[in-house]
Amino acid sequence: MEAILNLGSAMRCFERELDAAVNCEVLHPAFMESKALALAPDQYLHDTAFCRASKLAAGGICFANKARSKQIAALGRPFSGCCPNGVWDYAQPVIFEGRPAAVFYLGSFCGSAGAENGSLPVPGEERKREIRAAARFLKKFVLLELTLWQESRPGRRKKRDDSYYLEQCENFIERSYHLDPALSDLAEILRVHSGHLGPAIRRASGGRTFRELLTARRLKEAELLLRLESGRYSIGEIGRRCGFADSNYFSTVFRRHYGCAPRAFVKHATGNSE
Repeated sequence: MEAILNLGSAMRCFERELDAAVNCEVLHPAFMESKALALAPDQYLHDTAFCRASKLAAGGICFANKARSKQIAALGRPFSGCCPNGVWDYAQPVIFEGRPAAVFYLGSFCGSAGAENGSLPVPGEERKREIRAAARFLKKFVLLELTLWQESRPGRRKKRDDSYYLEQCENFIERSYHLDPALSDLAEILRVHSGHLGPAIRRASGGRTFRELLTARRLKEAELLLRLESGRYSIGEIGRRCGFADSNYFSTVFRRHYGCAPRAFVKHATGNSE
């Protein structure tokens, strides 16, 4: 069988070679449509065990740092450094037609490099050179695929009707519901105005807004975790893992949907009346 190289498989190869995490923040609609640019859900944002734990502990610090990194990436030059939690990353922006199309983050050492005192070690110069070379390859790969996607659009472009926008919305929510996604983020990727995207989603979803679709997906995940992981995580931790930063708000939304508080739901689901 002929091997097929796409962006996701290339990133996995570099993860194994570098013993590091390789993630991509997508900012171009081609990533939503091109099979060559397809990624797994854990390849879009930092998803190592250390980063997941840090996000739970640090609240909005991680998200603020990510927003700042995106602003720097818009300048088009690669950069590197440690986040507030001590994780070192090399960031490689990809600029296409004068606008940021993606930002690769390589680092977060996910393998043998363990954490000490809550932070990860900064790589040596040889490892940094390897990371920079991998980043350049990924940048060139994406630029090539973006060019091919652009050239194929006149005759093959999928019609952007309401169902198309709903499909992209559902895919976007599926990979980012545990973070803090917004309609404006999806609009930026699809390069449409939020004022056009929001009504299109509502028409295709039977009147539900982006926020309502997001909340429904978060609650679905919360229900699953409450049934299966309530002995491992607290109610607040489960809420944060599903994207609810505030435990009180999580309980309010959950009660509104299920008719009972999360703790009462757990007792009923597990048969524990204590």
